This record gives sequence, C-alpha cells and structure tokens, in this order.
Amino acid sequence: MKIVKLNVFCCSAIAGLLAGCATSVENLVIHHAQQVAEQSLLSGDQKLNIQYLGVGGYLFQYGEDSIMTAPSFTNPGLLNVTLPLSIEPDTDLVDKLLPAHAKQAEFILVGHAHYDHLMDVPYIMQRHMPTTTAVGSTTMTNIVTAVIEDERLLDISDYAAVGQQPGKWVYNRNNTIRFMPIKSDHAPHFMGIKVMSGKYEDALTELPSTAYGWKEGQTYAYVIDFLDIQQQPIYRIHYQDAASNSPDGLMPVMADTKTVDMAILCVAAFHQVDNYPEAILQQTQPQTIVLGHWEDFFDNQNKPVRGVRMTNIDDFMQRVEAVKMDDATAVLPAPFSWIQAY
Repeated sequence: MKIVKLNVFCCSAIAGLLAGCATSVENLVIHHAQQVAEQSLLSGDQKLNIQYLGVGGYLFQYGEDSIMTAPSFTNPGLLNVTLPLSIEPDTDLVDKLLPAHAKQAEFILVGHAHYDHLMDVPYIMQRHMPTTTAVGSTTMTNIVTAVIEDERLLDISDYAAVGQQPGKWVYNRNNTIRFMPIKSDHAPHFMGIKVMSGKYEDALTELPSTAYGWKEGQTYAYVIDFLDIQQQPIYRIHYQDAASNSPDGLMPVMADTKTVDMAILCVAAFHQVDNYPEAILQQTQPQTIVLGHWEDFFDNQNKPVRGVRMTNIDDFMQRVEAVKMDDATAVLPAPFSWIQAY
C-alpha cells in the first residue's frame, strides 16, 4: 500500500511540476546542418558524420558502416506518462521520422531502458532494421525479448568497464567501429527522487503498456571508437544518455593512449547530480562537446522546439564553457541536424 501511495504521489508531483514548464530557446545558439554533412554520405569517403535524432538518439555513419544509439520519435504527452496511462509507439510517426540511411546500422546502443529511450526500438527492429542487434542491460534484453529474438539482443553486463577497470570491446563485422560500455547511473528526476527505476530479472512476454513499465535497469555510458585499416582508433567518443554523479560514467583506464575527441552529454536533470558535466569534461578534455537530450520531448510533434523542462540550459552551457579547453567547441544540435566529426 505504501508503494502504491508513493507512486501516486510521484505521478501527481511530476505532473504538477512539469506542466507548462518547457523552457524558451530564444537565446540559445542551436546548430542546424540539414544538408552539407548528409551529402558527404554519398561520397564513399571514410568520414565520420553524426546525426542527432533527438533525446538520446544519434546515428554514427562512418564510411559504409554505421551504428546508432536508441532513438525516440513517439514522445507521448505529459499526462499519458505521469498518470500513468497507456502508451505505445506511434508507428506512422516512426516510419516518417526514422532516416532511411539509419536502417543499415549494425547496432543500437541503449544506455538505459526508460520509455523515452527504448519504447520505439522494438518496432524499429521489427519493421525497419531486421538484422540489427540491440545492446544494453539485462533489463533491456528482458523487455525487448518479448518481440525480438534473443540472438539479436546483446546483454553487456559482462562487457562493462567498472570504475577504472576497463571492459571488453565489441566490434562491428568490418572491424571499423568498436564500443565499450561503462557502468553508469541515471540522475534523479526532481527533488532527488528517481522514478521509473527498478529492473527486470526475468524475460517479459509482452512489452510494457505504461511509462512506468519501462524500468531503467542498469544505466551505461559508452566509449565508441572509429578505426583505421590497422584497427587503431582514430576518433573516440564518450557517450552518455543520462546525467550521472561522478565517478559513475567516467572513462576507465584504457590500454592505449588515444584521447577522447568528442563527449556527448545529457542536459536533462543535470542539476540533480553533483559535478556534472564538469567531471566528464575535466577527465576527457574533448575537442568537441555535444549537448544532447536538451529539448522538450512531451508531445512535441509539429511544435517549435522548446527546452527540456525544469532545466536551465543556459546554466549548463556556462558550466561547459567554464571547464572546456580553450579551443574546444560546444554544439547544441537541433533534432535531425548533422555534425561532421572529421
């Protein structure tokens, strides 16, 4: 009974706090690049182009090979999420928004299993990406196995770096891209309270029907390397889809001397944890900093882009500027815009 009352309280509190609180982006410098980088995809050159798909989703196109992080296109309304009411993928919208060039991605990396990161993934794998493997926590695989065969799911519990101890690399079929998960955590949502937490120890037989059924599970960050013909890293990315308390999510001690070229950060709920993004940036010292998960994602179709609720994006950007290297560039990408890494 106490658990039920707590959930009702959390739902009511979140709905009250979030309603009408999407933030203005009028004073923000937003990166728009819809065509230039996309044209280079057709050149056949071994270049790295990155497309921001919104929330925690990115497509990494490296020559003819690609991987992506879990996209979220459906973005149900606030009341459907917090009350909680039934939610499900908007398949027509997914069909419309999933870029055609994303369908060849070999892996979908899932940082955690909340609905705004995972809910669209099973349908995408069924309808558009029939040979793609989803990568993530035990909870992620136990959810998605309800509709996707086990051989297309990779539980990375035994692959993850923990603290300074490095984990195991996973390579794509052509040995041009590799990634290593890093054990991390997810920031509380408000007032130190984390909702939609928990995990699934056993496989589900059907997908969750409410936002609260998409439990977080273990959260992971990722190191993603793009390799030359000798399989040596020439570009390294540190990726997070959830803000975390240091030292969660920090880079382990690597066996090579390659530096981090790009850090992809999560703006949402950064003020609920300490020393974020400072700890990540001070450790990695990247040349390019991408600010993701920054836009409001409640029922946002056919609406002007607004900032994520209860979050001061200006403050986040000022904190980035205070600790980044002098010649580093910070990018706030518009959904579906492109970033050319090199």
